[in-house]
Amino acid sequence: MPAGRPTTYDPRYCEEVVDFMSQGFSLTAFAGHIRCARSTINEWMAVHEEFSEAVKIGQATRTAKLEKTLIDGETGPKVTAHIFALKNAAPEEWKDKVQQELTGDGGGPINHSLQVTFVKPGG
Repeated sequence: MPAGRPTTYDPRYCEEVVDFMSQGFSLTAFAGHIRCARSTINEWMAVHEEFSEAVKIGQATRTAKLEKTLIDGETGPKVTAHIFALKNAAPEEWKDKVQQELTGDGGGPINHSLQVTFVKPGG
């Protein structure tokens, strides 16, 4: 066993991280809640497969909480805050779609031409 500081990891954190994040809190907030650094959480995820899986479940339950809050009809600044949180919590589903407009020189239309050449078969 390598020498060094002993880990403070506790298998009970698996259930705790899911419960905590299901309230809408981030993984960094969980680190603060249990009084450890976010980098420590990342190390635990790399070493303890069960904890890594629990974090993934926690992230999904956090997204569910944030979405439910929006669906339940909150209004005002909290809506914007929840949308912002969702864009970061689940970017694959809550990203802004970028539209790109193509223009020609000076913002004008794109000039194009098409040349078609017909070739006789066999000749």
